Formats: sequence, structure tokens, C-alpha cells
Amino acid sequence: MALADSSWSINRDIHLLKNGVKSNFLDVSSRLVSDLGAAVPGFGDYDERGLLGVAFHPNFKTNGKFHPYTSENTNGVGDYVIRMCSRSERVDASNPDIADPTSRREILRLDHPQFNHDGGMIAFGADKNLYISIGDGGNADDEGPGHSPGGNAQDMSRVLGKILRIDVNGTDGIGGRYGIPGDNPLALDPSAAHEIFAGGLRNAFRFSFDQQTGDLVAADVGQNNVEEVDIVTKGANYGWRIKEGKFKFLPGDPNNPGDGAVDPNDTSTPAGLTDPVAQYDHDEGVAIIGGLVYRGSAIPSLQGKYIFGDYSRDFGPTGRLFVADLTTGLIEELKLGLDAHALGFFLKGFGQDDNGELYALVSKNLGLGISDATGEVLKIVAAPVPLPAAVWLLGSALGVVSVRRRRPR
Repeated sequence: MALADSSWSINRDIHLLKNGVKSNFLDVSSRLVSDLGAAVPGFGDYDERGLLGVAFHPNFKTNGKFHPYTSENTNGVGDYVIRMCSRSERVDASNPDIADPTSRREILRLDHPQFNHDGGMIAFGADKNLYISIGDGGNADDEGPGHSPGGNAQDMSRVLGKILRIDVNGTDGIGGRYGIPGDNPLALDPSAAHEIFAGGLRNAFRFSFDQQTGDLVAADVGQNNVEEVDIVTKGANYGWRIKEGKFKFLPGDPNNPGDGAVDPNDTSTPAGLTDPVAQYDHDEGVAIIGGLVYRGSAIPSLQGKYIFGDYSRDFGPTGRLFVADLTTGLIEELKLGLDAHALGFFLKGFGQDDNGELYALVSKNLGLGISDATGEVLKIVAAPVPLPAAVWLLGSALGVVSVRRRRPR
């Protein structure tokens, strides 16, 4: 089963790959926001909405249930007043290779103030609860219409700018359609959203679970300066918009969203906030693309390292692949081929097979994915001989990139 996984492109369907043949498993185009593809002047068909994620129930083989996550047109009042909804569907009883559209059961619906920062990752953890990433509501600086004073990400009464955790088999959530795990950090706080697992995130639209440790690792897209990787733990607050990465964030003029800067001299961590385990600045890219901790066997030198990347270095097809040691914060660029050539694509996402081997999802297209015929799935494999190229180390200080020559791996 494969989902067309992306960051800045629009997905409308889920495809089934079986014996090398692709077929359509589910098409949700009729449910999506009608003006997809005309969102930002100067960016053409750029948009962040669409079919953003899917999670297959832990008992999918027996119950056929799966949970898509979509941006949809407003239809009535949301449970939290995100044109996004997580819902439950089943495969067709007579054909498990297609979804049954009549089985749709909406679980959670959230009003969303702007078109961007929709989040989108949805996955079951080892505890069999469903984890959902929600962006801060969009716009910039986490301010403007639909944003709390100080930002949605820091407002624990709102689900925006958070990772949620719900029990899809429970009934004590909104409308009795899901449950609240009893150990959710705010489950007993009457002034908070009980679904919150962790907060202070800008748009952690891709996270993953380490197959070995169970750690939840999220890539949170920065604004103007810093991209970050977080190990997300229950009840933690990752600082947006008080901080961007490890630096103090300066929101700037509320009438000019997006002009926010950081103070490169202030890396203090206020009480109650958690710093990222790795970060890099915008000399190296424009938007982090979350990946996975490598637990395969084909590339022993990457064992236990976090494989991720950046969408583009300059809004051209200049995506990059990185590898991070999450214990030290060291980030290295993953060089490609014996000639250490560039990726040559926009990096859109990552996938993992049953053996723990990883795949990069790439495209030549900046934005809209509906008519894009340039997408490819690339498998990350070991080079046949050690690479002669240098490994580039990304410095942790804002605006500083350390470049060193290392012995080949």
C-alpha cells in the first residue's frame, strides 16, 4: 500500500501497488477544498491542503479500518471552532483492494484559520493510540485572525500547533466518536484540549516512530531562520513561537506577519520549554522534510541514525538528504553516488518497507501534484564502494555552517 506522501503538493487519492500494478484504492477529490491550486500569488499552484495523511488501524488485517486525514470545505461547525478531518473508513467487503466510500465515519473535525500549516501526519503508536500532527493555523508568526494572543501553539485550550493523541476505540471524546487516553497530559484540565499530547510546534507535518525504541521523532518546519528535529515526549512544549529552534523568536510587527526574526545571541531555554535535538539554518534549505530512524540492515553505517532532508535549498529542484545523530545533534549530508551528485529533485517525503529500508519521495514540481508526472520513489541503498566525497557538517549556530573534510564512510 502506498500513499502519495508530500509536503508542498496536493494529493487526492491513495494508490495500491500490487504485483507491480498500480490501482486506485481511494479517491477523495470530491471532498477537498474547491480552490486548491490557486492559493499564493507568485507560487502558482502551490498549496498545502489536500489528502495529507493516512493511518491503517493496528488490526487492519481483520477489521479493514483506516484513517485518512484531509482538508475539506467547511460544512457546519467544527468540533474545535481546521478544515481538516480525521475519519475512519473500511475496505470494501467484497474487494479488500478498494475502500468502501459508504463506510466513512468522521472522528474529529477542526476549523482552520488559514490555508497553510495544516500538519497532516497521522499514525498509530505502539500503545495503539492514534497520533495526529496539527499546524499552528497558518499565516506567519502564529498571529492574525484565528490566532490567540501569544500564538495558538502556546494556547493549550486550542489543538492548533500540537500533536494530538486519541483512542479510536473510545467514546469519551467529543461526540462520543473517540476516546481520551487517561494519561494524556491535559486529560483532567478543564481549561485545556484533552486530546493534546505535546505542544509548541509550528507545523510538524511529518513525524515517525523509531521501530526499535518507540521514540516519536518530529520535524518541525521553521519560519525564516531555523529548521528543527524534536524527540516528542508526553506533555512537552517545544517553544514555538517563543523560540524558533534554540533561539529566541522576535515576532515583529503584527500588521506585517512574516517579518519575525530570531535573536542569535539568546539561546536560553525558558522554564517549561524543550529544545530540539538537532537544527539547521536557512543557508542549508527552506523547509525540513521529516524522515525515519534507520533500522534496516542493508546500510550498517546508518543504523540508529535519523534520515531526513530538506524540500529545497532555493525553491528549485535542489532538495537534500541529511542524516542526524539524535544524541549529539550532528547533522551530515548524505552524498549520492560515486560522484557525490546532487539529488536534483524537490524532496517531498519518505517511506519505509517491512525490512526497515528507506525510500525518498521526490518530484521536479514545486507545488501541485494533481497533474505532476515527474514524481519518483528512490530507494536509499549503500554505495558499492566508499565515497571519495567530503561530508558536509551543518553547524548548530544560526548563520554558521561548518564545512569539514571527513574520511569516507
